[in-house]
Amino acid sequence: MSDTPDTPDTPDTRGTRGTRDSRSARGTRDRVLEAALVCLVRNGYGGTTARAIAQVGGFAPGVIYYHFADLDDLLVAALERTSGARIDRYRAQLSGIDRAVPAIARLRELYDEDTESGHIAAVQELYAGARPGTRLAAQLALETRKWEKLAEEQLTLLLRGKPLASVVRVHVLAGAAVAFYLGMETLTHLDGDRSRPTTLFDQGARLAAIFDRVPRLQRRARRVR
Repeated sequence: MSDTPDTPDTPDTRGTRGTRDSRSARGTRDRVLEAALVCLVRNGYGGTTARAIAQVGGFAPGVIYYHFADLDDLLVAALERTSGARIDRYRAQLSGIDRAVPAIARLRELYDEDTESGHIAAVQELYAGARPGTRLAAQLALETRKWEKLAEEQLTLLLRGKPLASVVRVHVLAGAAVAFYLGMETLTHLDGDRSRPTTLFDQGARLAAIFDRVPRLQRRARRVR
């Protein structure tokens, strides 16, 4: 038996261990969220069960219920995660762009990212599977409003000083833009025609070039009496 007494935990060692445990828990939670999104892409909404998510992520199904109350709680969190990350990315990439041609070019790049990452496919499955009155449906409505706000910000910037600005209701146009995006994805998802987005972006680029040629109105300086 050793005569050396055990060294008690000090506040510093307890704090360090607590930080490690917290980071580990966050890391595991992130793995579960990513597995849920991948499972939506691979198996569709109907095939995204706790067992299927666990198989994708390489962990036991019980891990899900350690971090989330139930499967709906997980899907709501996964939606909030992927939508929030993409909104932040769009806002950063579109910041300061006040001409339509570069805006369309940047949107095309961002759309390609959405497709390659699986974000679009995962969110499309959630829209298709959500039932009215559920937490998932409420979160989808909330995320849709966030995208509409982003679209409104960008449209306000593009229309600033343009003659059309006086007749366009920007919030209505923003809602229409988001609805168009979702509708395009629904049709593409149903028939698998991946040329549709390319054709629409090509058309958008041509219209953007015309729009950019419309001069901005100059504000008249007020006369000082």
